[in-house]
Parts: sequence; structure tokens; C-alpha cells
Amino acid sequence: MLSIISINEQDKWDSIVKSFENYDVFYLSSYAKAFQLTKAGIPLLLYYSDCSSRAINVIMKRDIATAACFNGKIPTNKFFDISSPYGYGGFLIEGDRQAGEIEKSYNVFCQSNGIISEFVRFQLFNNYQNHFQGTVESKMSNVVRTLDLPLDEIQREFEHKVRKNIKRAENSKLNVICDSAGKYLDQFLEIYHNTMRRTGAAESFFFPLEFFDRINQMNGNYIYFHAMLDKQIISTELVLFGKENCYSFLGGTNQDFFHFRPNDYLKYHIILWAKKMLLKRFILGGGYGEDDGIFKYKKSFAPNRIKPFFTGKKIFDQDAYNYLVSLRSSEASFKPESNYFPLYRS
Repeated sequence: MLSIISINEQDKWDSIVKSFENYDVFYLSSYAKAFQLTKAGIPLLLYYSDCSSRAINVIMKRDIATAACFNGKIPTNKFFDISSPYGYGGFLIEGDRQAGEIEKSYNVFCQSNGIISEFVRFQLFNNYQNHFQGTVESKMSNVVRTLDLPLDEIQREFEHKVRKNIKRAENSKLNVICDSAGKYLDQFLEIYHNTMRRTGAAESFFFPLEFFDRINQMNGNYIYFHAMLDKQIISTELVLFGKENCYSFLGGTNQDFFHFRPNDYLKYHIILWAKKMLLKRFILGGGYGEDDGIFKYKKSFAPNRIKPFFTGKKIFDQDAYNYLVSLRSSEASFKPESNYFPLYRS
């Protein structure tokens, strides 16, 4: 009942995903393959099907022996761990089958394939975390701008400063263009990477050109928005979308033009576009914590529409997990009290 589709079967993979009524963009093959380029693991699509139900899940499978901290310490192709791709994941289910039955079948698959542990970033709206047979945590929230209200009601829900900033941008004659083909990718990358440097982002967020080339293969599931002053792009955002939801994925603003408030204007135009597309939600995401500046900024677009973001941790083979931790314990830099999961990778 549980079959595996490899990343080399992209047409089959995407056909299965898009056959689900409310599929989300993070389950598509090109998205998973983009993160394969970042050495996040080998993508696999798990497809569950029986007479009454179907389910899909995308995992990134990693050979633990390839981690630098285990170089030469363990054999290859023996110990593995998995995670959902960056963003949102876990099983999406259609039909009458109890989620617990699907979870049971999944656990058997993992245990029989040498998978030691799993880390999941749960999709926000299917509540699969309620059936997850592991540890579930919520340490942060996401801002979800619902779109099924009249535009004037949505605007009234903005904080006053957002409405003021949109007006300022309009008076400054800013223009927003939609780019569904990645035509301005070079300008996007320049602003995005400069923004990452300015904010001190981790090296993992400096995605290469090849990463975006892969994202740009998701025709009909991505779009760039650019705020322009005269003919210069001064703020930019990449939005990913599926059947119901669109997501603020990556972007940035030229700091020389902050006073025009172009990012507020971009967000507003993304909302206008998403409503025309009949999408249900615009997910702005979260910050590094509930009270940091990034989260407060996103919250200003939907102050009362906050959704908990859940992650899941599971150990399939406790003995193997303990063994891998013990191999690290002799290292001076290893911190056994760390909250990082899995601990043997900390």
C-alpha cells in the first residue's frame, strides 16, 4: 500500500501530487530537487493507496555516514535519517482511512529501511501532527492572511502603519510588476543576497543560481513580484503557490529605498493578485521568535490571524540512535545537552 517514487520519475511524481485536490507546492518534484542541490538529501515521494484512501509525503533521505562528523566512523549505506524539505511537509491524506493506519505503515517502512530518525515540518492546515507517533512541538507561529474577505475588510485588518505605508508608496509612484518567468532573476538575486548579508543570515540561505533555476521549472506554481521606482527594482519577492495557498518564500529590499516602504506595497499587491487567483490564504511565515522584528512586521498584515507552526521528532531505532550519539560523545565540541535533533548531528 506504500510505494516509493524516485526523484528521477518527475512526471509520475508530479502527476500523483497534482491529482490531490488540495496539493501544496512543497510536494512538487522540482521543489524537492532544488533542495537536493543544497545537499539536504535524496528526495523521495511516498504514495499510500488503498481502496478508501490515498496519502502522499515527501522526505529527504540522508546517509548519516556522509556527515563530516561521522567520516570514516560508520559504514555507508547502513544508517539513514530523513526530514521534510524546508518549508512544510508531512502526510497529505484524502479519503476515509484513519491517519493512524497510514502512520503505522510508514513506521514499518522506515524501520525496515535503516532509517534511524525523522524531523518533520508540518503543513499548516491538515492537522497531521495530531496523528504523528513522535514528539510534536510548536515553538513559533506563522502569519496567515486569509483572502476570503472583501478587500476593504482585509485592508481594515492591516495595522494602521501598513495602510499608511501603502499610501506613501502609491504617492511615490512605485510600480509593481508580476514576473511569472524569472525574467529579472539576476536583479532578484542581487537584492536577495545583499539582504541576507545585511541581516546576517546563515550560509544555508545563500542559495545558488542553480537552485532558482530549478524553482523556475515549476511552471504555474511560482511568481516573482518586483517593486520598481522608475525602471529600477528596489524590492522583490518570490511567491510559491499550489491549489489553495500561496507563500512568501524568499525576497529582499534595497536598503537605499526603505523610506519608500516598497515591501509593504509588494505584500499588498501579492494579496490583490492572490485574490484574483481565487487562492484562500497568503502565508507570510514567521520570524526567529514570537517577538522579533520580522514576526511583528508580518503580523501587521493580519494581527489576529496567527497559526501555530508544528515540528515533529521521531526515533525509529533507539539503539542505533544511542550508538551514533556515543560515537560523538568523545568529541570536545559535542554538547550532549543540546536540543538539536537528531542529537548525533549537533
